[in-house]
Amino acid sequence: MSTAAPVSSDHSQAIRRLVEAIGQPHVLLGEEDLRFFGQDVHHVGRPPVAVIRPGTVEELATCVRIAAAERIALLPRGGGLSYTQGYLATAGGAVTVDLLRLNRVVDINVGDGYVTVECGATWKELDDALAPFGVRTPFWGTLSGLRATIGGGLSQGAIFLGSGTHGAAADSLLGLDVVLGDGTVARVGSHANRNGEPFFRQFGPDLSSMFTGDCGALGIKARATLRLTPRLTETRYLSYGFVEARPLFECMAEIARANVVSELFAFDPGMQKVRMKRVSMTEDAKALGQVMKSAGGGLKALKEGAKVVLAGRSFLDEAHFSVHMSIDGRDTADADAKTELVRRIIGQRGQEVAATIPRVMRANPFAEVNSMIGPGGERWVPVHGSVALSKATAMFQALEAVFASYRDMRERLDIAHGYLLCIVGDRAVLIEPVMYWPDSRLLFHDRILDRDFLAKLPQFAENLPARNAVDEIRTALARCFMEHGAVSFQLGRFYFYQEGLDPTAAALLRGVKQLVDPAGVMNPGCLGLE
Repeated sequence: MSTAAPVSSDHSQAIRRLVEAIGQPHVLLGEEDLRFFGQDVHHVGRPPVAVIRPGTVEELATCVRIAAAERIALLPRGGGLSYTQGYLATAGGAVTVDLLRLNRVVDINVGDGYVTVECGATWKELDDALAPFGVRTPFWGTLSGLRATIGGGLSQGAIFLGSGTHGAAADSLLGLDVVLGDGTVARVGSHANRNGEPFFRQFGPDLSSMFTGDCGALGIKARATLRLTPRLTETRYLSYGFVEARPLFECMAEIARANVVSELFAFDPGMQKVRMKRVSMTEDAKALGQVMKSAGGGLKALKEGAKVVLAGRSFLDEAHFSVHMSIDGRDTADADAKTELVRRIIGQRGQEVAATIPRVMRANPFAEVNSMIGPGGERWVPVHGSVALSKATAMFQALEAVFASYRDMRERLDIAHGYLLCIVGDRAVLIEPVMYWPDSRLLFHDRILDRDFLAKLPQFAENLPARNAVDEIRTALARCFMEHGAVSFQLGRFYFYQEGLDPTAAALLRGVKQLVDPAGVMNPGCLGLE
């Protein structure tokens, strides 16, 4: 069994060697920097002893070799948007590896249908680089893709843009260059063939899968090769209101099986109420501008803008569930046919309403990540699980029972909750309960979120009773997911991953960890691997 590296209390020699490897400006030692890198969206962890920012894959490999020799734990970090302690230390003396300087798009091969990119690039940076070629990756990012990175998405099981038809980030992967725990740069995918190119994922055992969803516990992703697909030129938008959860989930499942919707996401009444509170007249104006800009100007832009204006702000009943869809087609006929198929599937079970939300979302898919704070300045944290299409209603009801068991506590401490729901390809429904409560912000929020946005919000005093209650409820929800056989992304150090594993699978994972990280320096404690 792999164990965490016994770290020396004197890190001066290791830090000196790291400075020599990548240069003093790229080794952060300031107190505030270390405190910031010791936090995620929700947690305050142990500050690292240093933050390193390698600028090349070779520098990254050298840093890992130094850490392995000195037996210093490394914490890989992409955009830093984890809420499951995915890059926070469980013991002192760790070094954070900030990968944001590794952000080059290495090769765009439209003819063979792949792009190779360094894993510190954000999804927006990659999408911007691909746009002039008329292509994109099938899964093309999270809504946090302005900051979220390719490596983080592959490590955490990212979903959203394109997930309705193409699944999670890993489903678009062809191959990786991964830095293992001893500093070796390993190739997985068809370019593991010494004479090959990274055009295909299968070449013997599919080792690429081993490094997806690992939260950086098995290695640091340095370069990724992803599939390319043409950008579809015609998009339609649909939104519906539903009175009850069951028909909503039934429709979501049927649409998922039809495999025609690029994104399908839904809100329960609690989340819908939060979203409508967030909307201001200023944001309405910004949304209108974004929609018209994305439509490319001219008559089409005026028509799209008019749809937003005519919808106003009363197009959804806050007491209902709602579902929102973006439907991409090769041409007008294709897009229209898919749209009519969705309408036939839903039939009379839902009421069609103005599709303002998906239209605005697509107009600015990589917006600031301000939604991690509530509309009144409240703290925010989610928990999630994915279940088979037929199990969504039962899973939702079980989660609601958990919330009901904490009703008195939630009311006393002013803890609100809602749900984000979406489909993941034709396989699963993701259910994400989210909680909001009055509490002080972290340094993380003050550095990550838009300053103008934060300046408009009230600030709360530290509220440990509510925060502790939220943690208790989140834990109960995570256990509920595990007991119902749900799978979770972004496992980090939060979910009941090891407890839910079959013993043979757990033993195999420990063996793999020992093989690729013999010194135990790679994100020890993540995935429950100590």
